[in-house]
Amino acid sequence: MSINFFNKNKIDIFVICLFLIFSPLFFYNLSGTSLVDFDEAWYAEIARNILVNRQPFLLSFNGVPYWDHPPLGFILIAISFLIFGINEFAARFPSALLGFLSVILLYFIGKNLFNRIVGIGAGLMLLSSVWFIFRSRSGNLDTVFLFFYLLLFYAALKVKNSKNWIYLAALAFSFSLLVKSMIGTAIIVPIILLWLINMTKMPIPKIIQTVLLFFLILSPWLVISYLSYGFSYFTHIFNVGLRSGTRMMPNFVEIGSSLTFKYLHFGIREWFYPALIALIGSLIFLLKKPVLIVLYVWFLILLFGFLTNSKTEIWHLIPLYPIIGLFVAFFLYQIVFYSLELVLTKKIIFPEKLVFLLRKNLTMIVSIAVFCLILVLSLKQIYEFRNEVKLFDKDTSGLAYTASAAKGLPEKLYLDNEFFLPGSVFYSQKQVRNVKFEDFPNNSLKGIIAHGQKPFLLLTEQWRLDLDNIVKSKYELLAEHKGHALIRVLE
Repeated sequence: MSINFFNKNKIDIFVICLFLIFSPLFFYNLSGTSLVDFDEAWYAEIARNILVNRQPFLLSFNGVPYWDHPPLGFILIAISFLIFGINEFAARFPSALLGFLSVILLYFIGKNLFNRIVGIGAGLMLLSSVWFIFRSRSGNLDTVFLFFYLLLFYAALKVKNSKNWIYLAALAFSFSLLVKSMIGTAIIVPIILLWLINMTKMPIPKIIQTVLLFFLILSPWLVISYLSYGFSYFTHIFNVGLRSGTRMMPNFVEIGSSLTFKYLHFGIREWFYPALIALIGSLIFLLKKPVLIVLYVWFLILLFGFLTNSKTEIWHLIPLYPIIGLFVAFFLYQIVFYSLELVLTKKIIFPEKLVFLLRKNLTMIVSIAVFCLILVLSLKQIYEFRNEVKLFDKDTSGLAYTASAAKGLPEKLYLDNEFFLPGSVFYSQKQVRNVKFEDFPNNSLKGIIAHGQKPFLLLTEQWRLDLDNIVKSKYELLAEHKGHALIRVLE
């Protein structure tokens, strides 16, 4: 059976091995740098609290309930902590693993929509997009969400072969909502269109089973959260998911200079202009490939949401990258194919025997040409951004070093710069009090040192101590690194 499986899927196995060559982009030196404030250290601490509190559905940070995102992404990080220990590698591993698997999934999506070379090209484009790799190598939720998002589309695509794929689609959809809530719903209309184009008919009992499975997966989180926090929790999740904060849709002339398009350009770099050409040029193939309508609708729904939301950040655009990759690889394949076919009709250019040989192997020749072109462009871009994604960096931040020194010490820990709060909490594994919100004169460094209940610990920066002329006799320096300091304020 294993031999038959290999023979049947040997090309797919070869392609996966090809992508494995690029796996160091995702996994190499993941622990080389300290976790970054704000989100990365924030999410790692929330995941650590799952292990401490043994409450996977009731998230918390620094003693306060956390309501911004559903729990699945944090649960995956917590599982990684159980396997690898509480460290930077474990915090980033789920993002790296699911980012890499997203590339594999995109290959299979491209293969099923068009052909293998489109899938390979789209996968190469995705893994050579700087912000995709950057977020895959950080302990965030973007590539975790993207994996389940693509898995949902792939399962929906495979429903035409077997209705049982609908169960995986329900699983993937519920998981995508459990990672990032509302953005996962943007794919509903494209999937309905896909099924209409493929004339997919679903038996009523299977639809009922699928809906039940969907709510069964969501129900533990929904019930526990409602009983603990009430309906206001879901209102908050809904608002965060929609990222409430609208802006006017730019007109057609201004759309190319919008902040969203600048983010997109910076995120995919040299693929930006090929993407624009492919998005426009692929229109001529709509009649030949109606499934392109699905990709256009999917792309435009997401793009409209990003263009009209004032809170759109560069990493929010990552779900657009796979769609762009499919368009670029498809359009390039079609252009090379028809261009070469047109040249071969001019028999005066090539001898008749050579024309016959080229025609016989046209698909293979086009596939090799497109693959080589996309591979070269991908390698060039990867080489250019290799330092931006911290592939070779080895660095312990000043905050990580000094906060770690507070771990296990009995005194209360204060912090005088709220921007560093997540890293301070994660590395100290203590509840951290923000000087800004304490009842001291002017909520200042001088105020807490003069009036705080001593002894206590304080995470600060050396320049702040110097600026406020804090006398060294008032504190004991416990740790110092790269301008950050941990001090014990004495009686």
